[in-house]
Amino acid sequence: MTRSVRTFCRICEVHCGLVVEVEPDGSATGERVTKVSPDRDHPVSQGYCCVKGLGLGALHHDPDRIDVPLKRVDGELVEIGWEQALSEIGAKVRSLVDEHGPRALALYQGNPTFFSLQGTLMSTAYVEALGSPNVFASHSIDVNTKFHVSTEMYGLSLVHPVPDFDHLELFVCLGSNPLVSQMSVLQVADAAGVLSSVVDRGGRVVIVDPRRTETAKRVGEHVPIRPGTDAYLLAAMLHVLTHEIGLDLAPARRVARGVDDFVAAAAPWTPERAESVTGIAAATIRDLATSYAAASTGSGKGAALYCSTGVNMGPFGSVAYWLIQGSNLITGNLDRRGGLLVPRGAFDTLRLAELVGLGRFDEHRTTDGRWHRVAGAFPVAALADEITTEHPDRVRALFVTGGNPVHSVPGGALADALPRLDLMVSVDLYRNETAAYADYVLPATDMLERSDFPASHQSLQIVPHAQWTPALVEPLAERRTEWQIFYDLAIASGVRPFGTTAAHVLPHLNRLLRRLPRSPQVTFDHLLAVLLRWGRRTTLGELKRHPEGVLLPATEPGSFLGRRVATDDGLVDLAPADLVADLARLEASEASLSRTGVLRLVGRRDRRSHNSWMHNNPHIRQPDGNTALLHPDDAAERGIADGSRIEVSSPAGAIEVTVALTGDVARGVVVVPHGWGHATTGPRRARALAGANVNTVVPGGAAQMDPVSGQAIMLAHEVEVRALDRAAGEVRVQPAKGRTGLP
Repeated sequence: MTRSVRTFCRICEVHCGLVVEVEPDGSATGERVTKVSPDRDHPVSQGYCCVKGLGLGALHHDPDRIDVPLKRVDGELVEIGWEQALSEIGAKVRSLVDEHGPRALALYQGNPTFFSLQGTLMSTAYVEALGSPNVFASHSIDVNTKFHVSTEMYGLSLVHPVPDFDHLELFVCLGSNPLVSQMSVLQVADAAGVLSSVVDRGGRVVIVDPRRTETAKRVGEHVPIRPGTDAYLLAAMLHVLTHEIGLDLAPARRVARGVDDFVAAAAPWTPERAESVTGIAAATIRDLATSYAAASTGSGKGAALYCSTGVNMGPFGSVAYWLIQGSNLITGNLDRRGGLLVPRGAFDTLRLAELVGLGRFDEHRTTDGRWHRVAGAFPVAALADEITTEHPDRVRALFVTGGNPVHSVPGGALADALPRLDLMVSVDLYRNETAAYADYVLPATDMLERSDFPASHQSLQIVPHAQWTPALVEPLAERRTEWQIFYDLAIASGVRPFGTTAAHVLPHLNRLLRRLPRSPQVTFDHLLAVLLRWGRRTTLGELKRHPEGVLLPATEPGSFLGRRVATDDGLVDLAPADLVADLARLEASEASLSRTGVLRLVGRRDRRSHNSWMHNNPHIRQPDGNTALLHPDDAAERGIADGSRIEVSSPAGAIEVTVALTGDVARGVVVVPHGWGHATTGPRRARALAGANVNTVVPGGAAQMDPVSGQAIMLAHEVEVRALDRAAGEVRVQPAKGRTGLP
């Protein structure tokens, strides 16, 4: 008999509501997922969902999934049992830690990990309970800049004010394409539809991007900008606000310190000066600034500046986000109706993070002393050096959970570094490019096979709500949740029963409980129930009774400033020393970024594609590789025809892709989607897809990291583009380096 179960997607921040149909199939597990549909009764998404979320059933049953533990023997991965895998890994970890100290162990958490509260908690607890600070994370590829700036300004990395779309008058959106990829570090369902509603009620939406994106074609106005120059635009807008209009700064001084230093930062950057580097006319810059001021003051209903990965991943991501947050504050838009608000969630994640010391800067640094942890993790662009450095504390064992850093980290140094490890373990759904270097590959569950609650995104909700999901189906074959895997590894590695989070002590507590009658066990859901009781807004029992989710009280203006700012004095810091010092790079890079006649590289996504881990999904008809986009005039200067093969190169490397010519791309820009290029490694269907890995072209290393946050600089690099003689159907692939050929 078919049963329908409500759950939610965990591919991106939106967490769209889903209805999953399951029916008996006579197999060993007894059930098969037959259909995944949008949940029209979900209180927020209300039937909205993208094609990727609808492919979760196919992901669950994909025959290319890892279903049993694997061990590398004589260069090949062979099947072994869980008991053997855990015992051998635990013994090796204990040996390495005893001989070389706790910093011999490191963890990399990939993007999907942060959509599994269970996986995030227990994998972090595992390495920290062993005494290692060496957590590396995917957010240092795309959003470290935001996390760093929020920690500096507000005292916690989790503070990211969200626009009040229902009331604002002006929304300026930089480096984001919501129609395709929703919005980063912001939870709003059908973001493009929400922006359209702003325009429909008389508001104004401005999309600032080097490309006339799908969003810009549908809603608002498009302002083209040269790649990597958003900070110059924002500095010029701040100049107009404070040095030309003369904004009243008294309200800002009551809730923030460093106001005068923040304003002084914009003094040199007139719109005329910014025009030469951004390519945006000075008159347009003044119009944006004056419109922003008008919407923010007097009878204005409020305004918001916002940026996403197209800015975060550029050369000045930290400075740009600082200018955005500071401008939103001094114009009075922060913590006001029609501006930006700071939600609480089902329990106050900001207060919880403050209580347990999460989300702040700490004393830990990389072995060379250069990089600190942001949002609890070191920058992954520094991981290769941490493995290869001649230092007693160098990394010798690496666990990778839910990630593919060999494919996603630029520069190629990580592929060269991984063979230096004494132990590498991959916990994942597929045998990807990174697993080609692993000694053990452990099969993890997908999101239909585990219970969950989106705690880390509660403070990012436009519409506050809560939803809990049970595991909808039993794990297939020998898959295990990340919670269970790292729990068992903790026992096998002999971790100490203390640490900074409750997850550290659970293995030891449960060992004691097993001695009691009926062997009760403390699980992730027990911890969640306690947190929800503490929050006093809902309970786990209520969420079980309402599987579609429940609405929470709306975020009230005035609930953040002076009340929940986590700095020592409760004031927002508008002039952090490292950000003020980094302004010197704007001056130093001005001439280079103003050059014409060169091409700079930016990325994009397709609605059907999500990084690399969804490329094997048989439900989703993937795009025909990562076709590059180029302006016709730039193509004509280089003798490039529409639909032909081109080479995109830099000193770091070169790739070959097909090109499409379009006037939607500004002059001086070449657009190449990321996440592609699985021809020699990776799952079977993904290997058959066309495309090339653009990270081959993106340079890596310390020189290409944001000096403030450690964010890998992924965009705005100068590249060469030339025509090739080969037809579009011909593909040339360079073999991947690794311990073996295919994993």
